[in-house]
Amino acid sequence: MSISNEPAASRRFVAHPPFWGSKWASLTNPAWQKNPVGSYLIIVVAIIAFTAVFGGLYMAVQSSVMRHSGGFAAEMTDKLIRYGAVALLFGGVGGWYWWSQRSGHGNLVIDVTGDGMTVSKRPGDVYRFADATLGVWGVTGGMTMGTALHLRCGPRRFILGGRDFRAAAGTRLDAPDAGYGLPVDIDAWVTGAEFGEILAMAGRRGNHSLAVRPPDPGEPTRCLLFPSTLLVQQMGPFAMRRKQQLLRSVNQPRLAIDVDAEAMRVVDLDTNALVVASPLAQVSAVPETYRYRQGFGIGSLETGFASSLSTTPVMVVHVPGMQPLSIGCRDSTTGLNRRFSWPRDVHQRVNDPPDFSVSGADWLTLVEKFGLTPYLQRHDQQA
Repeated sequence: MSISNEPAASRRFVAHPPFWGSKWASLTNPAWQKNPVGSYLIIVVAIIAFTAVFGGLYMAVQSSVMRHSGGFAAEMTDKLIRYGAVALLFGGVGGWYWWSQRSGHGNLVIDVTGDGMTVSKRPGDVYRFADATLGVWGVTGGMTMGTALHLRCGPRRFILGGRDFRAAAGTRLDAPDAGYGLPVDIDAWVTGAEFGEILAMAGRRGNHSLAVRPPDPGEPTRCLLFPSTLLVQQMGPFAMRRKQQLLRSVNQPRLAIDVDAEAMRVVDLDTNALVVASPLAQVSAVPETYRYRQGFGIGSLETGFASSLSTTPVMVVHVPGMQPLSIGCRDSTTGLNRRFSWPRDVHQRVNDPPDFSVSGADWLTLVEKFGLTPYLQRHDQQA
């Protein structure tokens, strides 16, 4: 969100924090990739230690109640500890999440002044545009969230993400990839439109490499289709090899959709061969919602959470000359919510996960090109 009642020489923007736990993920994920066995052993030891401490406290309380109050009190205490702890855990997390979203807790105020910018939570630091560089917010050639601006103030680094911001072809992206689970993550993010404003101001104030324009309206946009992780839910408990193969491939796009104002092309990225080309007028798309339901344990807490966390908006794209493409998007603004959804009356794909997944920026592009914008429900408008 930009605040426009500032002097013309400066602008103020409200930036949003990265996903919850992003800094921890930037430490643990690279360590896991470097030494998976050691990381796994650390997790096992931590689980055993937690279980031992919690179990010891539980047994001590039960023993004390049994000695002083008898069986009925012990039974009630058992239920209170088990269900009360779960309610306290989820109630605390849910309450904190609701409060943080309503209060704007964690937001930063960014002032673009002169030849740099300042950040409210880093008083005294001025991050100059002269040495700033651009990079990918996400993984180059993989799933991305947008573009990242890397700035420095002496030894201190600040990375600002531009959500859904697409740079025109040929733009230099020299900075390392930044994102959740990577060695470095963004420190805050703004919308793509605000990010473009910041780059334009930086370009006018000396660093012309930051004067990046978005793609021209008639320029084709490439949308990358990745294997959907939701396919794991329909694999049996003994299909370990298939699950491993899928999880190893989820960061490698399988297909690409090149779309412009008039036509679309589907490209097989393994062979770079054209699969099909069609005018947009002959392409149709249908909104659906994927829901996961187990065949047993109906009504259980575990089943309810699995179903809620798996619910995903899907579009089924019908292109002449090929099988329909089922494409989902699991993008989030905080890591704990869904960014997009469809109305409740669309077709429900129960236990029928989409074959592919796309980023939020690509999802918005496809929604617009295929005429689904009137149906789209966005939960990021406050951002």
